[in-house]
Amino acid sequence: MNHHGVNQTEDSLSLQQAMGRCCCTREATPSASHGSEERHVCGSKVDFVFPDVPFPSPRIFAATGEEALRLLVHRHHEYLLKSPIHYLFPPDKEALEKLVRRAADFVVEMCGGPRYYTSTRGEPRMRSRHFPTTIDERAREVWLICYRDALKEAGFPLPILEEFWNWIEPFSIRMVNRRTTWDPPRRVPFSSIQDAFAL
Repeated sequence: MNHHGVNQTEDSLSLQQAMGRCCCTREATPSASHGSEERHVCGSKVDFVFPDVPFPSPRIFAATGEEALRLLVHRHHEYLLKSPIHYLFPPDKEALEKLVRRAADFVVEMCGGPRYYTSTRGEPRMRSRHFPTTIDERAREVWLICYRDALKEAGFPLPILEEFWNWIEPFSIRMVNRRTTWDPPRRVPFSSIQDAFAL
């Protein structure tokens, strides 16, 4: 039995170890009936380390204002609803509007605006709040592409664009709760989206 609860032969264990995909080892342990027996031991393994998330400074709210940030979040969700991950969002119009409003409350507050989110929902704890929704690496990348397009359509102020992106890009990695690859989530640095804004 491996650390995923699946039966594993010696050959498959050796193969996984050779490929660097398993942290299991074999060790001999004393046995009252057989003298000693071999067992597989799976030690702890660090899959990847979350990058730091530099939260935006209040200058973003000062440059945009509340209305522009809410419009940005609204446009972001418009893109998401037309994307390959549209199924992650509620089909009910009222439920969707509530979700978008809460997302906008969060963005407004994190960017230096009034404490709309924490005053009604408490500590953000966004990673744990998203656990009921399956978010894999591909869904995260689609989410970021939609944000890039929403930022462009909204005419987000260029002087603060990099700071905003440098927040949501690593933040999005923390929302991934279903892994489909052994590789860490792909980084999407600001330099990779600059062309979309003619920078």
